[in-house]
Amino acid sequence: MNKAIVDTTILTDVLLNSGEARSNANNALKQYSQTLLPVYAIKEFKSGPLKNFVWMHNKFALLGSYEKALDALQRMSRTPKRYTTSTAIQALKEAAGSIAKVTAGNLVDKYGEGATYDRIQCDELRLQIKIAIIKAWKKRRKVTTDIVCPLTCYKEIAPFEQRGLIELGLSECDKSNKCAMATLLMTKPDDLRLMRDAIVQSDKPENKRRAKILRQLYRTPKVPIENKDCRKLGDAIFVFIAPDDAVILTTNAVDHIPLAKAIGKQVVTPSEFIH
Repeated sequence: MNKAIVDTTILTDVLLNSGEARSNANNALKQYSQTLLPVYAIKEFKSGPLKNFVWMHNKFALLGSYEKALDALQRMSRTPKRYTTSTAIQALKEAAGSIAKVTAGNLVDKYGEGATYDRIQCDELRLQIKIAIIKAWKKRRKVTTDIVCPLTCYKEIAPFEQRGLIELGLSECDKSNKCAMATLLMTKPDDLRLMRDAIVQSDKPENKRRAKILRQLYRTPKVPIENKDCRKLGDAIFVFIAPDDAVILTTNAVDHIPLAKAIGKQVVTPSEFIH
């Protein structure tokens, strides 16, 4: 197969990560003459990884202190929001890498001799994270050769700055419109049933939630699903919408493979192209 559908993990590695992760993702994309990015991946990207970068930026902006922002991050790590913590740390890492070659002289010229190191770190890291957020959004539709599966219920609203803070605007679907993804999924109830059966015995909480929504879709198709339910479907959506002549390109093969095998589709990871 020379066609691949790209999931949110690949999009994130290309847009927000650096080094090996980005290099591997870009290399994998080059292996295919046609790469497909569903709008659902953009929706997930904005409400997940990009939102977490925004969280870290806004902590710097609100607290005005590197030390206090790290304290907020440490407190976040004690909550169930492990993905927010992980991605916020990634934001810090990427920002730190961007200013690694800035000299003390450059900083004195910019901030003056009276500026504290805490304040300088805070401002420099905040600025680099802001740049990363803006660039990532602008490039979101340039990662693949094609954008597929538009969502009539979702609007791609760009992040914007207000009073020093970055706002994401509306990240969820328009509740006044019927869920476009649910409508599409319900066209193949047998596939939904097969995917549900493949994960229903899983010990993973996310698989149990996913199995429940899949069952709802084919058992009670007239019952509308909420935005949170659409997000819970996650990997199942990429597997479902993948064309029969395309592979599913992801770094999260563990969760994709059972779903893909259930309906005769193939999963590929960037690591398979590393020599």
